[in-house]
Amino acid sequence: MLCAGALLTVSLSSLAHHSPAAFDEDSVVRVEGTVSRFDWRNPHVYIYVDATDATGNAVEWAIEADWTTDLMRAGWTSDSLAPGDRIAVQAHPARNRQRNYANLISLEKADGTVLASWDLGGVATGPAAYASSIAGRWLPDRTFNEFFALSAEHANDKGRAAVEAYVETENPGNRCVPHPIPQRLTTPHVNDIEILDDRVVIRAETESEPRIIYTDGRGHPADGSGESPRGHSIGRWEGDVLIVETTQFTPHRRGNGSMVPSGVQKKLTERYQLSDDGSALNLDYMLEDPEYLAEPIRHTAIWRYSPHLERVEYSCDREVAQRYLNDAP
Repeated sequence: MLCAGALLTVSLSSLAHHSPAAFDEDSVVRVEGTVSRFDWRNPHVYIYVDATDATGNAVEWAIEADWTTDLMRAGWTSDSLAPGDRIAVQAHPARNRQRNYANLISLEKADGTVLASWDLGGVATGPAAYASSIAGRWLPDRTFNEFFALSAEHANDKGRAAVEAYVETENPGNRCVPHPIPQRLTTPHVNDIEILDDRVVIRAETESEPRIIYTDGRGHPADGSGESPRGHSIGRWEGDVLIVETTQFTPHRRGNGSMVPSGVQKKLTERYQLSDDGSALNLDYMLEDPEYLAEPIRHTAIWRYSPHLERVEYSCDREVAQRYLNDAP
């Protein structure tokens, strides 16, 4: 049984997940064995494999994979694996080598079927479609690694100290808290944009509540009543371009990047503009937070028009979200 070697030509260091601190992404292990359990849940699918170690002893491996939505768009289903299936897995091992735990790269079934993580599996494209406005269904390009790099580069002394002190148990994602913006703007989960007379509503499959952008001329609440993890958003139209200003964020341990916190001074300015051919949204944004950033972060996200995709309702199982913590430093 051979895992498709071509898949491994992708730079392994580029494969980031919600819990990279738990895994050695510079190493790859190969596990051959029989599926004992296929746990199709969010925020990460788990595959349990009965195998033997180098000394011939029976061991069980736990393989962490992506969100169900990510895997679905890479060709997986909830029936892709079943107990008793023989598979060969390539994965990044846990930094804690005392447990048989790893992060999936790809696997091959006995019939030659190859299933890859989202990073390598990609997204099936639909028929050519073009939007006439920013309203519609969109799938962001996966560029949050670029944002993480920028946040680390722009962190001030307090931000860098927070990065050095970070421990994975502080990650709000372990409690199923949705990704903050702007990270969510560069995460490949489907977003629906609806334009109403007095507001724009964005519904993301990674959040249980929609994001409201008020376009009726109101300002931010003077009494701070708009404070929330997602902040308070107001927008205005410049022709067909939507300009959004969001303030009144509550502090978040990873609000400005992978390990860079955000504070009450955080401000996000976004500019949504349809591409010339209507196939994508160009989303330019500027992130400011003088408490943790030495200077503003400027970045562009690309959202692809994707009416052929389904927006899956949000779900997150806290027990599943915390499984990897056994291996976090």
